[in-house]
Amino acid sequence: RIHLWLQYPSHMKVFKLATLFLASPAFSFVPQSARTLTDVSLNAKRSIPEYDPFQLDDESQPPVLEPKMDSEIKALALAALAIGTPVSASAATASNAIPSALAAYGHYASLLGILACVMIERLTIKPGMSEKEEDFLAAADIAFGVWGLLITYTGYLRATAYEKGFDFYAHEPLFWLKICFLGIFGASSFFNTATIIKRSIAKRNGEFEPMSEALAQRMIKICNAELVAIGIIPLTATFMARGVLYTEAIPWQAEAGLAGAVFVGLSYKYLKEAFTFED
Repeated sequence: RIHLWLQYPSHMKVFKLATLFLASPAFSFVPQSARTLTDVSLNAKRSIPEYDPFQLDDESQPPVLEPKMDSEIKALALAALAIGTPVSASAATASNAIPSALAAYGHYASLLGILACVMIERLTIKPGMSEKEEDFLAAADIAFGVWGLLITYTGYLRATAYEKGFDFYAHEPLFWLKICFLGIFGASSFFNTATIIKRSIAKRNGEFEPMSEALAQRMIKICNAELVAIGIIPLTATFMARGVLYTEAIPWQAEAGLAGAVFVGLSYKYLKEAFTFED
């Protein structure tokens, strides 16, 4: 995760400062206590310049002084180490921190909203519902659609603009598995939605008939399947976010195509079943 940490300009400045400090000669010093009397006499001898036009004598070269770690350099080192704390705090106020937080909040709130709507539908659907109950069921399904659009939009933002970026998720097979589960979830919900719309239109035209036992049981089974999916999809997302099974060996276009085919195929199946359902 070092490359993600270095994306922040402030983090990069600290990294460059620490690199320059560690690479400087001041970091590798020789303690004064390690010098011997021989070193002192040698330095004294080298302080007297000798005539050596061809520079054949190594001892005639200017002495290379090894800088000491004085108090100023020590203070600089402590300051460089202490800089990590405010930089880490400033990362929380990065330019995209607030939009990212709002997108995450919208994503989680949408999941709770979808769960509430599915539970309402599951508890409301029964054979022979009254017109008032049918209207309440239709309102719950409309709210379900609104929350579905919101979770799709916030999920798109988190996968492309925030979090780890699309380059990471594109090579994560569990990401595409999660998309497949979402496709199955969304496609199966089309049966209940299409059935509710069809019955609402019939009621407005004066052709309302009480819901049959077979239709109610079919819609309840789909609600049960949706509740199971709501429990599985977040579990898949937790493994996905941690890079489990991450690989670049599989072309992400193939995985995306498979997820799209699953959604389109099941959407056609459930919509056709809803419009041709017979007791």
